[in-house]
Amino acid sequence: MPGKHYFLNGKLAENAAVNPVGVETGKEATIQEATDAIKSILSNTGGSCIRIFVAGAVSHVGKTSVCLGILAALRKAGLKSQELAYIKPATQCEAPDLLSKWCASEGIENVSGENAPLVFYSGFTRSFLAGEQGTSESWLDKIAARVDSLSQGRRVVIVDGVGFPAVGSIVGVDNADVAKASRAPVLLVCKSGVGAAVDSFSLTSSYFLAKGVPVLGGVFNLGDLEGFNSWDKCATNISLWFSRKATRREKYYGVVPLAKELDGLRERIGGTGHEVQEQMAVLNARHFATHADLPGLLADAAADPWNRQGSAVVDTRPTKIAKTSGDSAALAPTSFQPRSRETVLAEARKKGATGGG
Repeated sequence: MPGKHYFLNGKLAENAAVNPVGVETGKEATIQEATDAIKSILSNTGGSCIRIFVAGAVSHVGKTSVCLGILAALRKAGLKSQELAYIKPATQCEAPDLLSKWCASEGIENVSGENAPLVFYSGFTRSFLAGEQGTSESWLDKIAARVDSLSQGRRVVIVDGVGFPAVGSIVGVDNADVAKASRAPVLLVCKSGVGAAVDSFSLTSSYFLAKGVPVLGGVFNLGDLEGFNSWDKCATNISLWFSRKATRREKYYGVVPLAKELDGLRERIGGTGHEVQEQMAVLNARHFATHADLPGLLADAAADPWNRQGSAVVDTRPTKIAKTSGDSAALAPTSFQPRSRETVLAEARKKGATGGG
């Protein structure tokens, strides 16, 4: 049994063993206590909407699984489906995933994939640089408006990042820009470890902070189940690092070990039956809730000034007027029409493009 570390209401506890693929007998009481703590936090927000931007230190670190874990915990805490929403404002992937299927089954609004405000499809970045896709500001305005719209009447909106922090910087719409437009403080998802994990957190949190985006803290995902870098040993050392600087604003929300049943599920989701998908979604949610400090995360997010102020950031910079390819006259922002996706995509594929961007 790999360790006894888990979190409850912001405190590291060591009085019960944790199964890395589920919840042991007797653990339900602890999850119920965490659920009660979440209910208490939400009851003190005055009905305002809490926004959280989930960003990855690197690609494929489990951001979307973390989003699912948070949303599922909120459902367990009693929030209604219509009080929650998920959005991935900028994306490179339009394929269905476990979270989109879970949201559909729960009746939770999910804005992602082909419905995302910004899709980095093949040829988009080159078309943008050629002046055919509007301005960075116009895309950020679109994202801010969509997040604001989703937040109306909801208690919590989870905003999912794309790739690593700088993804999208070539078009002036990276993760820090999107978080600022969404007015959502950041939860960083890093890979587990000790030195490399902390270094990665320090580097990526600095990226957001340099752009004026608050970072709530970090959760460390996909921890090894055994060995020198087993998740529980990493948890002890990462916790020590966070505790050594009393003035550190960013918090430590736990290490989540790898669940073998969930490993590689993203690649298998298309061929997985509905019943199995539901089982995997439940397992994902319970596994994350067992190891991460969700009450602490929700409390910190609710207390963040951005969430206390409400609506998304309104960019006061003057909007740049884009030009269409071959047109020397600038068009007014309201009349500008981006070059069609179909045309750009067809040309990119003709030139050999196989992926997004």
